[in-house]
Amino acid sequence: MLKDKRVVVTGGGRDFGQAVSVWLAREGAHVDLCARQLDSARATCEIIQGEGGSARAYACDIADARSVRAFAEQLQADERPVDILVLSAAQWLEGPLGEGDSDEEIVSTINSGLTGSITLTRALLPSLRRSGAADIMAMVSVCGVPQFTNSVAHPAFFAAKHGMSGFCQNMTHHLAPEGIRVTGFYPPDFEVTSLDETVDPTGRLLNGRSIWETMRFVLTQPRSCHIDAVHFRGPTRQDLT
Repeated sequence: MLKDKRVVVTGGGRDFGQAVSVWLAREGAHVDLCARQLDSARATCEIIQGEGGSARAYACDIADARSVRAFAEQLQADERPVDILVLSAAQWLEGPLGEGDSDEEIVSTINSGLTGSITLTRALLPSLRRSGAADIMAMVSVCGVPQFTNSVAHPAFFAAKHGMSGFCQNMTHHLAPEGIRVTGFYPPDFEVTSLDETVDPTGRLLNGRSIWETMRFVLTQPRSCHIDAVHFRGPTRQDLT
């Protein structure tokens, strides 16, 4: 179902972004992935290409508008439509709002977790429309759920994720008539332990592989099946300490 699909993944240089890039490539998709550091993106590409998969690496700081614009222009140089857009990049910031917080950290957290994903999606919409059967997969986080507070995440991170949730809900409404599915994923704290295809059944923290398996399920459903949100229940790291 995913063979020969063209996929764009943000935050593909490490953690879940890297893992989902590898797992998508194993399904036969071509993966265009970006990371803030080009070397990180290239490292992911080396894993994929070492397994016989197809991938290209790009440098993109999703928090910087000019960098996002340049990344989109590079992607559009390839005339093939984008079939799947995975919005995985987000800068982590923790702790309460304090006098010692820098303006730059707060702005960067919101831009990376929200604004950059919006502007990239806008830039790629023509390509997604040309796919005829496109999907947008957004890693929102449980921090985007109303009334949820059980996290050490910074208020700016919460704000970005609430904004991302609203963005996904609005885009779902507007793009569904065009046949473009938008799905928001709301996991709690989780870990990526390896790129293996199995999950330790004794693990207490949600595993990134389970998120990917859910994402693959969403992607491989008939176009008549539009799952607009997936919520995961599980403990946070604080709960386990």
